[in-house]
Amino acid sequence: MKLNSKVIIIILAVVFTTSACNKFLERPPEGQLTKEEAFADEQGLIRFANGINTLLGDGVFMGGRHQILNELLADHYRGDKFTGDYSEIYKRQNSYFGATRDDYYNRAYQVITRANVILENLSIASSARPVLEGQAKFFRGIMHFEMVRMFAQPYGFTPDNSHPGVPIRTGVSLNSQERATVKEVYDIVIADLKSADSLLPTEPAGGKFYTPTKWAAKAYLAKVYFQMNSFPDAFSYADQVIKSNKFQLDTSYNHRFSEGMSKEGIYVIQNQGSAYAPGSDLRGSFRSDQSPPGFTFTDQFYAVATSKGSDKRKAWYSNTLQAGLNVLTKYNKAFFDLPIIHLTEIKLIRAEAGAETGSANLAVAISDINEILTRAYGGPAQNLPATASAAAVIAAARTERELELVGEGNRVQEIKRIGVRSSQNLDRRGSPWNCPGFILQFPKGEQDANASFQLNPEGNCF
Repeated sequence: MKLNSKVIIIILAVVFTTSACNKFLERPPEGQLTKEEAFADEQGLIRFANGINTLLGDGVFMGGRHQILNELLADHYRGDKFTGDYSEIYKRQNSYFGATRDDYYNRAYQVITRANVILENLSIASSARPVLEGQAKFFRGIMHFEMVRMFAQPYGFTPDNSHPGVPIRTGVSLNSQERATVKEVYDIVIADLKSADSLLPTEPAGGKFYTPTKWAAKAYLAKVYFQMNSFPDAFSYADQVIKSNKFQLDTSYNHRFSEGMSKEGIYVIQNQGSAYAPGSDLRGSFRSDQSPPGFTFTDQFYAVATSKGSDKRKAWYSNTLQAGLNVLTKYNKAFFDLPIIHLTEIKLIRAEAGAETGSANLAVAISDINEILTRAYGGPAQNLPATASAAAVIAAARTERELELVGEGNRVQEIKRIGVRSSQNLDRRGSPWNCPGFILQFPKGEQDANASFQLNPEGNCF
């Protein structure tokens, strides 16, 4: 039901300004709509919804902070130059101090709040109502998913997933929320994404996938089920995305992070030049062609990533750009469109899920891996045989995932997912997959607002 005007004013006053009492919200970037513009008519609500894209692509969130926090927890980078919050997170020490993490957490819940405001004001909309509802549920779903992956032990940590997850916000409220169970969070994530799938269009506005479509919802459902090790569902949703034939693997590894050159992006935040440039913190932390970056690879991982001379992905690495340092070159551009989810990841999900489910899906999985390998090596020399076993395909999919998604915040989630799946400790730094320092601590503001709020256990992984 549409909120009354007095409640709208209160909500938007919080959404658009900083609240000292409610630390889960923060001020959005300059240039966002006023509350009067947002709720004047359907077009205002559309512009309000479109503003979520800028929040996602901003450096404090998926424009860098999301990837950075994941990479700090993982095992690809040297830690000797990290200081402050970065050093503490890299050491996997679960303290509740640190604006780096707090701002990231706050941004996610700001997006969730905006999504809920849209959902509670859909009566303003007419012809755009299904799309607005679908977008709001898509954004709310992916935010809860990313937060539960970062701030809670993984799905499968307990047999019934009753371990603490993150607060669920499905309505506009300034009241503190207790942590839901991980099962409850995943249930709402899946429900939101399935609803978004049914509501969103098959084609994006303007012909480019710069707005969420049903393919983005399906791709995220594949990602969610894959994180759950629920392989039949992961395969099904990945298969639907791939068989849409709307996305193609890029022929050049220079295209994924480029301005309009990639054909892989399933949902992409568009670079708009001086008006808005997503990915600022990716460039700030990883760009290596102008000065030594903050993130540099360990010799161990650099050797793994560059071990095969014919691998075209070696172009993503250098040990000569900055003397004595192993660096990433993937983000060495002044501007680029920012893919939130892309076809390479979905191909790798379908490959591993296909091998796990077997039967006819195994042949599909082999084909997916061979397509990735053929691109990487410029031909079929490294391809798997048509008779490859499921175990061989799974191993290849995991290897290629690590190489393909380097610097994109993937590795630590794989360490935890595979740990749940097979009790393997893959971390090259020697931590068990279920140690407390592999998840982030909640902002202290959550407990300040609610003394009974359950923080994560203190401690580290070593």
